[in-house]
Amino acid sequence: MKKGFTLVEVVLTLSIIGVIAATTIPTMIHETNKKHVIEQLKKSAATLNQAIYNATITNGQLNTWTWQTEDGIANIMHNIITPRLNVGYMCSGNVSGSNSHCSYPIRGIDGNEYNISDIFKSKSTVLLNDGSLVAFTDANTFLSEGDGEGGGSDDDSIDKPTGSECNWGGDNTTLCGVFMVDVNGNKKPNMVGKDIFYYGVYLSGAILPYGSNEGEQFVEDNCSVGSNGKTCAAKITKNGWDVCYSNCDAGVFPYPVRF
Repeated sequence: MKKGFTLVEVVLTLSIIGVIAATTIPTMIHETNKKHVIEQLKKSAATLNQAIYNATITNGQLNTWTWQTEDGIANIMHNIITPRLNVGYMCSGNVSGSNSHCSYPIRGIDGNEYNISDIFKSKSTVLLNDGSLVAFTDANTFLSEGDGEGGGSDDDSIDKPTGSECNWGGDNTTLCGVFMVDVNGNKKPNMVGKDIFYYGVYLSGAILPYGSNEGEQFVEDNCSVGSNGKTCAAKITKNGWDVCYSNCDAGVFPYPVRF
């Protein structure tokens, strides 16, 4: 009667287990990371929308806010928006200091490495108690960084705010400002489209993933391999808060980075 396993059988069994683990564990880690980031992305959207909604109750609609100057944008963030966020630390305006929680290297989908201050010219940056980093700037500064058209139409000239009204053309889809959110702060991977995303602040008071009210091609052009990655939050939401990498359904483009 056989009373145990031979060394060959043990080695063979361990080899099979190793192969299975090698093929399944990375997939499990990927799915876990993806779900975590998407949940944080949803949370950020809810947090910013609630902050702006509460701000309009006490400070009036966005067309009464001071959008036309750098000081005006900083004041909007410091005096109107920040008091309605759960802020743990106030960073400097255009972050370029040595504080590792506020200023750190990030990677773009284009494969290059940047500092936050190089890729997003924020007028104000805060670190929230949940660990996320929120930077804020006006639409003119954001659009001048070479992002192409934004806001509610394909004509950039009617999407930029003008004067103090932020209602050029009276269009509620006018882009007034932009939030950049790193959902886990200075924790890795610190990559645009992977844990760093962009939200537009529109004249209507809505906070939407940047580019979500544009056409599919605009979203794809700005969230594909080699792009700036600034419409990746819109790409995720347009795909039902999910991503695909190949064999996508009609109208859904492959996501450029794996979580």
